[in-house]
Amino acid sequence: MGRSKFTVDKVSSQNNTPIMQNAIQAKRPSGLEGVMIGIGEQVYSILLLSVFFLEVYATGFIPFIGKVLNFLLLSWMYAYYCFEYKWNFNEVALDRRLDYFQSYWPFFAGFGSPCVLAIFFFSPLVSYGIMAILFPLFVLTATGSEADQEISFERSKWRAAGVEKLPIFYVSNNVSMWILSLLPLEKQDRTQDRKTQ
Repeated sequence: MGRSKFTVDKVSSQNNTPIMQNAIQAKRPSGLEGVMIGIGEQVYSILLLSVFFLEVYATGFIPFIGKVLNFLLLSWMYAYYCFEYKWNFNEVALDRRLDYFQSYWPFFAGFGSPCVLAIFFFSPLVSYGIMAILFPLFVLTATGSEADQEISFERSKWRAAGVEKLPIFYVSNNVSMWILSLLPLEKQDRTQDRKTQ
């Protein structure tokens, strides 16, 4: 993963996609503010992916199309988990990760599908063993890949081909925001106001 500044500058100058230029150029603020933003993003990411996992589990019970939806959602989930290691290392902001992931959803569906095939075609014991081998290999592949640069299609070309941005995390995001809105932040604000008075 360690690359020289020359390599990163060369890749960013060769790649004309606005998403990747923004992802490379946008870094978190330094110091305590950056640490707090990183912790907040990690907590929200855990909540978002937990709700998404419940969504994946629930789709398995839908008659007729449930298994197909379950397969597709699991493929996206495994692909996101694989690439999340790389994005955390490169300090890519959560909103940019989700935007990029939802913009190139066909690539990520294909990337995560081999991991899910083991679950659907083998017994649980065998599939867990296969996953124990496949998942680390896919994490290494995602980490070492330059998928951000190699996907040469710009959004306009994807839209011309009929591929639009797909809001994969729409339900998870809304449920997560609803859960966060239930936290008693008003009480903390009132106690802080009383302390300042």
